[in-house]
Amino acid sequence: MLKYAVIGYPVKHSKSPAMQLAGFHALGIDASYEKVEVVPGQLSAVVKHFVAEGYSGWNITVPYKEEIIPLVEVVGEEALAAHSVNTVVNRDGRLLGYSTDGYGVAQALHHDFGLTAQPARQVYLGAGGAARAAAVYAARHGAKHITLANRTATNAERIAMLIHSAAPKCEVVVTPLAECEELRMALTEAELVLQCTSLGLHSGDPVPVPPEWIPATTPVFDFVYTPSEFKERLATQGNCVSNGLEMLLQQGCMSFELWTGHPAPVEAMRRALYQN
Repeated sequence: MLKYAVIGYPVKHSKSPAMQLAGFHALGIDASYEKVEVVPGQLSAVVKHFVAEGYSGWNITVPYKEEIIPLVEVVGEEALAAHSVNTVVNRDGRLLGYSTDGYGVAQALHHDFGLTAQPARQVYLGAGGAARAAAVYAARHGAKHITLANRTATNAERIAMLIHSAAPKCEVVVTPLAECEELRMALTEAELVLQCTSLGLHSGDPVPVPPEWIPATTPVFDFVYTPSEFKERLATQGNCVSNGLEMLLQQGCMSFELWTGHPAPVEAMRRALYQN
């Protein structure tokens, strides 16, 4: 039996096992896929254990997408640009690291909104790992102007530096994630808004920005899978809103293909994910 896993801290909430196991079952691949919670300071030991136990690959979620990089031998182009690895392939003990997150967002934008190319002007609310992979990928694949809004400037400025290095022609602006005129104007002009904070995960969370600042014609991609006041208010005012599940599916399908060398059974994986 082939062995796969998803690692992170925390990781118990992950929907990846149902999706990946459905993919293996659909193609008749004898494989397991488990959740492994890795406490801080133990990442290197867990990777060594996986190699020793013959795991064929694994996914990485927060907070280890950058910390894993020195532990792999080869880093893919997108992963290198974003300084983020979410998929490891074990080829006879040689570890290859990839980022499928940006691809997953792009495919989800096509599926959920019918977008076949990266919108020119994009606004990212939050500057964590999800925003980093998605924004760098967008800049490398056609976005012309990206606004990064975060409560503290440090992470947003770091993403801006990565974008400047990976896609020098893409203009990047850093603004506070607060009720300020600069962010309001950026949202008014945006062709796509991506909600990358954790706001909305818990009942009673505040909205990241006043929804009425976003024109009703602007699609909004929210990385938070659960229902939230922000998404509900946007839908009420007429916005097309995505809850991010399709992104999880698409990045997982690319991981599946990197591991197995077979086209992912997308519909089987989608059913398992959406029903989980």
